[in-house]
Amino acid sequence: MDPRPKTARREAIRAGLLLGWLSVAAVLVAVALDVGARHPELVVALALAGAVANLGMGVLPWKQLLGPAGDAIRLNLWAGGLLVFVATLIVVGGGEARFDLLLFLVLPFIALTHEGRVLALWLALAAISFAIAMTLAPDPLSAAEVALDALLLSASVLLALALARATRVNAAAAARAAAAAELEQALLAESHHRIKNSLQTVADLLLLGRPTDAGESADAFDATAARIRSIAAVHHLLAGERGGTVASDRLLKTVVEALAAPGEEVVVVSDELRLEAARAQQLGVIANELIANALRHGRAPVTVVLAAGGAPDGEVRLEVRDAGRSGLGANGGAASARGAAPANGASSGLGLTLVRQIAERGLGGDFDLSTQPDGTTSAVLRFNVGDADPDR
Repeated sequence: MDPRPKTARREAIRAGLLLGWLSVAAVLVAVALDVGARHPELVVALALAGAVANLGMGVLPWKQLLGPAGDAIRLNLWAGGLLVFVATLIVVGGGEARFDLLLFLVLPFIALTHEGRVLALWLALAAISFAIAMTLAPDPLSAAEVALDALLLSASVLLALALARATRVNAAAAARAAAAAELEQALLAESHHRIKNSLQTVADLLLLGRPTDAGESADAFDATAARIRSIAAVHHLLAGERGGTVASDRLLKTVVEALAAPGEEVVVVSDELRLEAARAQQLGVIANELIANALRHGRAPVTVVLAAGGAPDGEVRLEVRDAGRSGLGANGGAASARGAAPANGASSGLGLTLVRQIAERGLGGDFDLSTQPDGTTSAVLRFNVGDADPDR
């Protein structure tokens, strides 16, 4: 069985098919140009027979007929048929017709499609067939011309072998790199999975210590657990992507699923944007804060829109907008009246302080909170993907 990869065998078969047609075309052109072939009608007949044989090599179901070794057998038949074709042309057309030049196509093909002892055998057969054809051919080439042909043919074979070796080395290196990348992705995905589990455990332990009485202390425990779960959700998505990047729409929908209670309507509209782990964590925490505040202090439906017109390196705009009632304040610090602008206390709350710090220091962007005359409150984050700092 041919040890070469299936893709390499397919390319070799395509090369053989092309070589066959080129050889047939070259012979017919040579006859049309009257290169001095002794029996041009026989040469044309040989070319047509070669065309039929080449067509059969291309269309016959070799694997169905001969099993897994069908491709290897086909390549060997191709090599033998081409050598016989050229040798017969030399004998029929005469040495002066220079059909021996076709060997400069045939021998590199054999060198590229065979290896080891099989290659050595085919090269020996090529040398024998060339010598016999020149001996039997009318108007044979001189000894000097035969020696020059042999030297040049040997050089072409050596060049083809060098190229084949370089191709194999590059292919092996690419295969090793692909295997290493796949292993790295698997290990990274596993690490994200473990981090996600650890963060969920931390959030659960935090809630176990939550005060039983309702109040700001209990709300602080809930908000901190939600922030941890939003980061865990990012790692869950990264594990599903085998450690790659996170799709922004999936990230936002995952945050919404963790926050929205049954019956609370949250609409997510997101452009297609892939985020690396650090940026996804930063955006996930910000989205968690803004959506949680909108659900707590605003009126449904809550709309989350991410626009990435200039992505992957341009500006990204995330807007979280409620339908009114009270503003998007901080945790426990909403605007005091419907339609009123957020109070200073709301703007400086822990949640919005965290949002501003991540927006400015982590993502290199800016954050704005405003209440419209119709009572809707809008929180807008703007950042440039290329300016984000993954270490903040």
